[in-house]
Amino acid sequence: MKKISVIYASLLCLISIFFFVDRVMARDDENNLGYTVTLVQSNTQIDPNKSYFYVKTTPGEAQTLEVRIKSTKKDPVHIKIYGTNAITGDGGTIEYSDDKTYYDATLKDPITSMIQVQTPDLTIGNYEEKTVEIQLTPPKEMYDGVKMGAIIFALDQEQKEKSGVSTEFSYRVGVITAESGDEFNNAQILNLNSVKASIKRGKKMVLAKLQNPEPKVLENVSIVATMTKKDTAEVVKRKSVENYSMAPNSVFDFEMDWGIAALPSGTYNLKLDASNDYQEWQLSKEFIITNEQAKKMNEESVFKIITPDWIKGTTIFLIAVNGLIMLTILFRRKNWEKQWKKIRIAKRKKQGTPKRKKISRKDGE
Repeated sequence: MKKISVIYASLLCLISIFFFVDRVMARDDENNLGYTVTLVQSNTQIDPNKSYFYVKTTPGEAQTLEVRIKSTKKDPVHIKIYGTNAITGDGGTIEYSDDKTYYDATLKDPITSMIQVQTPDLTIGNYEEKTVEIQLTPPKEMYDGVKMGAIIFALDQEQKEKSGVSTEFSYRVGVITAESGDEFNNAQILNLNSVKASIKRGKKMVLAKLQNPEPKVLENVSIVATMTKKDTAEVVKRKSVENYSMAPNSVFDFEMDWGIAALPSGTYNLKLDASNDYQEWQLSKEFIITNEQAKKMNEESVFKIITPDWIKGTTIFLIAVNGLIMLTILFRRKNWEKQWKKIRIAKRKKQGTPKRKKISRKDGE
């Protein structure tokens, strides 16, 4: 009997394991977007240890970069392929976007002007593998530093809607080009272009526009921002950050979030003390927040304390009731004191008070 029980238990475990594996595989298949991306290292690769394209270019000479896309499921997958530039995000990180507000005026010939994808729309399926060719043509004039961006392999938006996948998911292959091959992450210039108060993402903020005008990455920057009233040492706001990085030839807004507090008007000075492994910067700029500007921002901001009318009415009612209760208690207390005084007087009269003996002078002699 014991042997039969052991056999049954073993079979039950095996069935459970197969059922669990089948469920996991089914779940993975549901989450699988259907493709993987692998770059083919170019013979112009400057550093073979990099997991992205870091290639050497010659003015005006085109070269071909290759990327392999492999299907991971039977159903066909439609992919959009395009190039994008490196920018500095609002959180002090290097990101990739075509939003030109993050480009600096010093950016000439961005990497998107150098990249041409041979097959911008691609369909793969049934576990096949295809090679995508990207033609890289640098400008005819020599350039300093690097050009930085990425090649995006994104699931077609129409397929996302059909499959119910709403998250923005894509594979990204970084691309850095250089003519010299020198170090590209040692930028040494940081400028404070402007300071202003504005609403951003529905929040009241003081925004300091920082600029990296060099064609190199500015990395590992620590910043201590101090906002004071003009001609005083009174600190109105302070913020410190670490490990900020800036893409080549980019600008971004260093944000000082005001939260739910009312933004005050006045003339202020913003001082930035920044540093990294190569350099230290002391930057400052004076700016004004007018009464009209502060009032408008405080009214338009979605991040503020709004007290509903019913709460205001309830609060007034409770205060009034509490006042009436306090007055009633005081009135009753006075009545109780009067009644208690009358009771004590009546009690003394009832008991009678002892007469004091008069002492004559003769008795006292």
